Amino acid sequence: GCLTAQLGTLGVSVVADAMRVMAATRVEEQTLLDMLLARLLVLLRHERAAFSAAALADIAGALGALHEAGAVSPKRAASGASSASNKRCIDALSERIADSLAMFTDEDIARLGGHFITGFLDDVQKRAVLRHAAELNAGLEKGASQRVSAALQRIEHVVRKHSFAFIASLPDHTKDYLMKLKIASDEARRAATTQTPML
Repeated sequence: GCLTAQLGTLGVSVVADAMRVMAATRVEEQTLLDMLLARLLVLLRHERAAFSAAALADIAGALGALHEAGAVSPKRAASGASSASNKRCIDALSERIADSLAMFTDEDIARLGGHFITGFLDDVQKRAVLRHAAELNAGLEKGASQRVSAALQRIEHVVRKHSFAFIASLPDHTKDYLMKLKIASDEARRAATTQTPML
């Protein structure tokens, strides 16, 4: 109610926060998501400088999580007009992410999440994101936080599950990087299952 009344004045950070909260609490209001996406489209068109890499990644990650949970999604809509608007918004967001990749750190890529990458980016954009992750050696660098490493391993898993043929078509450097993430994930899983509880 309150959010709806103020929608036309919401800035990037508030829209990002609202989408994060929707994803975290599994809010099942497609109409609210449609309104947030309509506002996001306006911001993407008129306030491009307001979008940091972190904000783009947070928004994308939240949308991917909502889509995966299945109750609401940018690919659904409460009306035909919203459906067209949602598609324009996702296209604009995906293009902005692809254009801004040079600013993305390993943490930003981790925030993007595999479900946005596989669910909303086209193949060219997917390749660009994964190539940038490989160039950064994201999640594999010494000193990478466990959270970032685990998030990158989840992205690898989602991408591989989504389309093995797509992975097979990637350049060797990107394929090798994804294989290293898979190996790290397998090793972490093995370590977790062989740990004995402290007595």
